[in-house]
Amino acid sequence: MNDVCLEREPIIEIVDLYKCYWVGNVAFPALNGIDLTIGRGEFAVLAGRSGSGKTTLLNIIGGLEVPDRGLVKVCQQDFVQRSRDERALFRLYHIGFVFQAYNLIRVLSARENVAFVCQLQGLERRKCFENADRWLAEVGLGEFAQRRPDQLSGGQQQRIAVSRALALNPDIVLADEPTANLDTTNGKSLVTLMTRLNADFGTTFIISSHDPDVIDSAGRLVLLTDGRVVQAGAQPTPPLPPEAACPPEKLSLKTRLLRTFASDQSE
Repeated sequence: MNDVCLEREPIIEIVDLYKCYWVGNVAFPALNGIDLTIGRGEFAVLAGRSGSGKTTLLNIIGGLEVPDRGLVKVCQQDFVQRSRDERALFRLYHIGFVFQAYNLIRVLSARENVAFVCQLQGLERRKCFENADRWLAEVGLGEFAQRRPDQLSGGQQQRIAVSRALALNPDIVLADEPTANLDTTNGKSLVTLMTRLNADFGTTFIISSHDPDVIDSAGRLVLLTDGRVVQAGAQPTPPLPPEAACPPEKLSLKTRLLRTFASDQSE
C-alpha cells in the first residue's frame, strides 16, 4: 500500500460523506452528504456555527472517526477501509494535530513535548531534540524550551502545539478551533504564525473555526451549514432527512420492528 502523498494529486478527496450520532433512538446527521476536495499546500478554513459539522469533518479527515458512508481519500489512500491501527500509523507520519485545549503533556518541558512525537516515529533521540529546538525557534519560543506547560501562557502553549504538529514533518496539519481559548492578541498572533508556516513550508493546513480573524486569513473558505458544504451564491440541495441519512442498523431492535410493521401495514 503506497503511503506517499503525490504532489500533483489532491491531498484530500471526500465524496458523499455521512456521519450520524444517536441519542437513544433519535438520529442527528452531523454530516449530511459532504463533497470536498482540498489540494496540497492550501490554507483551508472550515467555518460555520456550532453544530454545523466542522469538528466531525476534521476528525474524519484525521482518521479519529469513521463515517457511516462515503469516500474519504487522504494522500490517495482510502481512509474508510483502513483499520484503527493502520489509521494511527498513517497519522504518525502524515498528519499533525493542533487541538483547542493544547493537549500538551504536563510533566514534560516544551522541548520534550515537541521531541516526543518525533521519538514515536522511531528517530534517534538526539535528532528528535535537534528537531524540537528548530521548531521551537521557528515559532519564537526557543528561550522557553525548558519550561513546562503550566509555566507558559495559553498563547505560548498553543505555539508549542503548532511546533509539535510540524515536528512530524506532516503533509497535513489539522487544527480544531485553535484560537478558541486565546485572547484577541494571542489569537491574531497564532493566525499570523500559521499562515507564515503554510507559505514557508507548503504544509496543507485545514482549520475549523468561527473566529473572524481565522476566517479572514483563509486561502480557501469552506462554509458548513447543518452538515453540508454551502457554496457562496449557490442554492444548496436539500439535506436528506435523518431516517435516510443515517444507517438504520443503528436503530434499536424495537424501532426497527415498528418500522417494519408500519411498512407492512402500508402495503
